[in-house]
Amino acid sequence: MIVDSIEDIAATLKYLQNCKALLVPIFSSPTLHASINSLCAIYIYTEEDIERLIPIRHTEQISGFPEHVSAFLELENIFVHDKKQWLQIGGNRAVLDVKALWWYTYNEAYDEGHYPTATHQFYWRRHQNLNHVNGIVPLQKHLEMCQKIRHYAWPMCINAEQTQSYLQFNSIYPETFAEIESAGLQVNDTFRMPELVNNDRVYSQYNYYTMTGRPSNAYRGFNFAAMNKEDGTRTAFCSRFENGALVEMDFDSYHVRLIARLIGYDLPTSSIHDYLGRFYFGVTELTEEQRAESKQITFRLLYGGIDSEFLSIPFFEKVNAFVYDLWAKWKAKGRIETPILKRPITKDMVKNMTANKLFNYYLQAVETEVSVQKIQQVQSLLKTHETVIILYTYDSILFDVPVTEAKALLPQIKHVLEQGNFPTKVKCGNIYNKLNTISL
Repeated sequence: MIVDSIEDIAATLKYLQNCKALLVPIFSSPTLHASINSLCAIYIYTEEDIERLIPIRHTEQISGFPEHVSAFLELENIFVHDKKQWLQIGGNRAVLDVKALWWYTYNEAYDEGHYPTATHQFYWRRHQNLNHVNGIVPLQKHLEMCQKIRHYAWPMCINAEQTQSYLQFNSIYPETFAEIESAGLQVNDTFRMPELVNNDRVYSQYNYYTMTGRPSNAYRGFNFAAMNKEDGTRTAFCSRFENGALVEMDFDSYHVRLIARLIGYDLPTSSIHDYLGRFYFGVTELTEEQRAESKQITFRLLYGGIDSEFLSIPFFEKVNAFVYDLWAKWKAKGRIETPILKRPITKDMVKNMTANKLFNYYLQAVETEVSVQKIQQVQSLLKTHETVIILYTYDSILFDVPVTEAKALLPQIKHVLEQGNFPTKVKCGNIYNKLNTISL
């Protein structure tokens, strides 16, 4: 039923206080980022087979209900189609994410590409520059699209197990990445895809429904996770503050230190490549050439397999034992669990697994879970500041910082990130491709 009276709105809101329900927000634009989008309509389906489509801003509506949006955003304990987007429009965090539950239940990313109708595709192609195009797509077609979503999602919502791992993931990841995305990245007029720019900012989009949980980060054809350092792409990114700077904090030898944490091995806070190089070359002080070669040897051993001649080094002896212990668990149970969230990685998620490939997947999962914990802590620190995280890329975090906060705040951020023996290198500059190393 398409709602057209305030009385029906009030009745729907009252009813939703005490029932299981699925809510699907329909945005005004299929191309605008959720952070800068608006709602066209809201679809609701409940456990008693009651269905409502509530127009918010649509050309067919008899009455519009934008003043009631906040009441729907305050709803708790409902399933929402995409919690990250829900949070970006001001939704309550005490909701359950359909996409995350799908990932946990079926061990695959949620595919929503088949939901829009042919009518949606027609309007979207014909009115590519209309930011409120969904306001002219017939409401009946929005209803048809949402019914298809409900057909796939609702049985899972009712029957799938909400494990402790899922509930923990649901409470952390959507909120953490929603906040990074919503900050946006300030750009100048050299940005190569001007169609993505809105009020001098572009917006990233993290997809963490990958096998390892390590997020990709691309939006409408622009890959934020793999910006070339040499072709000028990074010259477009600058600070939003009149007197501000971009500050990058990069974890030093991140994977090596994560592995040390996994195997219970104490590494020094000084250079890892110097430390391991002393074992490789049998010297006390390394030359620059040896230091560079040490780095190459370490990465080759960790990602390509440990040669027997290096097993006499205590660190690699313990790494090798860990790799084959992990492999034994995989062979025996057909699955392993990530160390923090206890999220399962199972045999049906990957083909042709090997011991070393399993270790690399596990390491990526560990990297992400540790990083997200650290980002959460930093975001908590930043609640009362203007400084924002604008980009996370595996082993580095990029901040946009006003000069008034830099001196006092940056050492605090560095301290949070380095807890657990994870030293960072700090770079600062006005333009992303011109960052210089600084000391804090």
